[in-house]
Amino acid sequence: MRSRRVGDSYFTGVFWFGLLVLGLYASLATVSFAQGEASIQGVVTDSSGGAIPGVAIRIKNVETGAERNQVTDEAGRYEAAALPVGRYEVRAEKTGFRSEEKIGVLLVVGLRETVDLVLQIGDVRQTVKVEAMPTAVAVTTEDVSGLVGERQVKELPLNGRSYDQLMTLNPGMVNYTSQRAGGIGASNSVVGNMFSASGHRPQENLYLLNGVEFTSASEINNTPGGVSGQLLGVDAVREFSVVKDTYGAEYGKRPGAQVNIVTASGTNDFHGNAYEFLRNSALDARNFFDHGSIPAFRRNVFGGSLGGPIRRDKTFLFGNYEGFRQTLGLSDLTLVPDDASRAGAVTSIRPLLALWPVANGPELLTSTGAPSGIAEAFSNPLQSIREDFGTARIDQTFTSADSFAGVYTVDDSEAHSPTNNPFSLVDIFLREQVISLSETHVFSPSLLNRATFGFSRGKFHFNGGTTVNLPGWIHAGQPVGAVVVGGGTTLNGASQITNGGTNAGSNLTAARNLYTASDQVTFSRGNHLFTFGGWLQRLQGNDILVQDQYGQVSFTNLQTFLQGKVSTYTYAPSYTPLAWRSLESAFYLEDAIKLRPSLELRIGFRGESTNGWNEAHGRAANYAFDSNGVITTQPLVGSSAFTVNNAKFLPAPRVAAAWSPFAKRVYVSVVTISLKKK
Repeated sequence: MRSRRVGDSYFTGVFWFGLLVLGLYASLATVSFAQGEASIQGVVTDSSGGAIPGVAIRIKNVETGAERNQVTDEAGRYEAAALPVGRYEVRAEKTGFRSEEKIGVLLVVGLRETVDLVLQIGDVRQTVKVEAMPTAVAVTTEDVSGLVGERQVKELPLNGRSYDQLMTLNPGMVNYTSQRAGGIGASNSVVGNMFSASGHRPQENLYLLNGVEFTSASEINNTPGGVSGQLLGVDAVREFSVVKDTYGAEYGKRPGAQVNIVTASGTNDFHGNAYEFLRNSALDARNFFDHGSIPAFRRNVFGGSLGGPIRRDKTFLFGNYEGFRQTLGLSDLTLVPDDASRAGAVTSIRPLLALWPVANGPELLTSTGAPSGIAEAFSNPLQSIREDFGTARIDQTFTSADSFAGVYTVDDSEAHSPTNNPFSLVDIFLREQVISLSETHVFSPSLLNRATFGFSRGKFHFNGGTTVNLPGWIHAGQPVGAVVVGGGTTLNGASQITNGGTNAGSNLTAARNLYTASDQVTFSRGNHLFTFGGWLQRLQGNDILVQDQYGQVSFTNLQTFLQGKVSTYTYAPSYTPLAWRSLESAFYLEDAIKLRPSLELRIGFRGESTNGWNEAHGRAANYAFDSNGVITTQPLVGSSAFTVNNAKFLPAPRVAAAWSPFAKRVYVSVVTISLKKK
C-alpha cells in the first residue's frame, strides 16, 4: 500500500477525497489473511450439490489437539479465522448423513484455505475420511504468496544458517548486502543482511516476529541480524512469508516488504535435535593477497532445540539455543610509509609511525617512475565473533474459546575486528530482544478477537582502539585518535596511505525500544469475512552518535605528515545524548468477499498517524531558513526535530510534543481492492 501525507487544514476535505478517489486501485494478487495466522473456510453440500445448513464442523489441530467448532449457515458456508499455522483435520456431522472428515489440511502463514465437504445420506456413525489435496501450483507471478515453508527453512542449504537468505526465493527480492555502505571496521556498516523488495530501499522493509516488530540497532539501519552477519534461529523458525507490492489492510508502517516470521511451538509429541556445524581452513586455497601461510579460519555453529507438552492438549513449551563462534584471518593489504619515509620523519611524528606495520611488500612508484614513499604491507590479522541466540515459547489452551501464546527471543553478539590497518581495531556489541504476548478469544463461531502486546529492543555499541600503546590526545586513558594522510576526513574516505589510529566514529551507542499493542476483530457473515483493528506503538530511541570523540588529525599528503604540518584537527569536546520519542498509531478494516468458489474480492482501508520525532528533554536541533531564504546561523533547539521558525521553504506543519490523533500529521493509506482467482 502507498501513503499520502495530509496536513491539518486539508484533513476533512483532501483526506476523504484522496481516500475514495485517488486511493483506488485494482490488481490480481494473493493477499495474505493476517500476520502469522491462517484460516479455513468452505461449503458443505450433499451428493447432488445442494447446500446443507446446520452442519456441525469440528476443526482440530492435530499437533496440539486444539479445536474450533463451527456451524454452517443457510448457504452451507462456514469460516474459522485466526488459526495458528499447523496441520489440521476438518470433520462435518449432521443427523441423517454420514460424517465426513478431511485429514492432512496444512495451514501456512497467511493462507485462507478452502476445505469443502460432501455428506452422503446414511448413518451418522459412519465416517468417510478423505485426504486433502494440496493446492494447485500457481501459474502466474501475481499469484505467488511469498511463503518460505517449513521444509524450505529446514532443508535448503544455507551458508551460515541465516534463514533470511531464503527471501530471494521470491521474485522481486534482491540481496543487497554486498552493496551496503562501509564494511569491516566501519561504524556506519550494517551488521545484518539487507534486501531490496521491488526496488525499495532495504530500510523500508518491516520484519514481524510473531506479529511484533523485530528491530535491531546500528548507526544507519534497523534490519535484524547479529554481528556475525547472520539471522540465526533456523531451528526456532517454523516458516515465514514475504508480503510485498499489494498488502492487506492489516499491514503498514513501511512501504517495502513485510516479512512475517512464525516461531516453532511445542506439540503433543516431544521433538528436538542437537547439532554442530564446523568449517575450517584445512582445505582452503591461498588468496591472491595472502603472503606466507594460509590465514586461519574456524567457525563453529552449535545448539539444539526441544519442544513438547507440559499438559497434553493444554500446555506446550518450546526452546531453542544456537551458538556461533568464528576466528578468521583476514587477507589484509595496508599502504604504509616505506623505510625511507620513516627515516625522514620529524621527531614529533615518529611515535605515530608505530600506528602502521612495517612494509613487507613492494614500494609504489609515482606516474613518472619515481619512489612515492609508500609501500605495501601484507598481513593476516584475526577477527573473532561470538553470537548467542535463544528462543523460549509457551502455548496455553485454557478453553475452546481462549488460547494464549508467549514468546521471548534474544540474540546477543560481539565482534572484534581489525580494519584495513591491522594495528587499528573495532569492537561491536549488539543485543536484540523481542517479547510477544497474544491472546485469542472466540465469542461465537463467527466472531473472535486477537490481542497482541509486544516489546522489542535493539542496543548497539561501536568502539575503536589500537594495538599500539600511545597516549590519548584528549583524556588520559583514551586511545589515540584517528590519523588521515592525504584523504578525506569522512568515516570511509579514501586516503594516500591507510588510515591509522582509531576509527573516527568510535564510542557510538544506539538503543531502540518499541512498545506495541494491537487488537484485531474478525467477523464472518455469509460470504463476507470482515477484519478490523487498531495498532499503537511507542518508540524510544536513545543515541550517542557524535563523531571524533577521540579526536581526528589530517594531513594534506605524506610529505606534510612527515614534516608534522597538520591540515585539520577536530574533536568533540562535549556531546549531548539524545532521547527521541515518537507515538504511532493505525486503524484498518477489510472485507474479503467470496464471490465464487474460485474468485475472491478484498476491499480494505488503513489510516496511520504519528506525532513526529520528539526529543524527551528539549534538545532537538535543526537549522531553518529566514524570510529571505537564507539559512540561519544558529540552530533551533526544542522538543521536536521538525520545529521551524519563519520557515519559508519548510512548509511542514509545526509538530508539538503532545500527541493528538490525526491533529498533526496523517498518513493516509489507499483503499485496496484485489481479486484472487484460483
